[in-house]
Amino acid sequence: MINGKYRRREVFYMVEVKRKPNESTGSLMRRFNRFVQQSGVLLKAKTDQFRQKRSTDRKEKMSAIMGTHLADLRKRLEKMGKYDEDTFEEEKRKMKQKLGL
Repeated sequence: MINGKYRRREVFYMVEVKRKPNESTGSLMRRFNRFVQQSGVLLKAKTDQFRQKRSTDRKEKMSAIMGTHLADLRKRLEKMGKYDEDTFEEEKRKMKQKLGL
C-alpha cells in the first residue's frame, strides 16, 4: 500500500523460443504458439486481466448457512417423497424469507 492507494501489480509472463538454423518464420511462429498454449501463459494473463472482488465475510457466512439449510431441506423433502424442483424452489423461497436473506 502506497499513500493509502493500492498499486496495481505488474506481472510479466515470458516464453522464449530461439530460431533453429534453416527454420522458416512460419514454423518458428507455430512452435512459439505451441509453447504459449502449453505453458498456460495466455490463460493466466487473461484471468489476471480483471480483478475479482473478494466476497465479504458476512456474505460467505450467510451463503454457508444457506447451504446447510438447503441441504437439510433437500434431505427432508426426499424423506417425505415430495422432492421435485417446484416444491424445492417454493420451500427455498419460504426459508429465505424466514431467515431474512
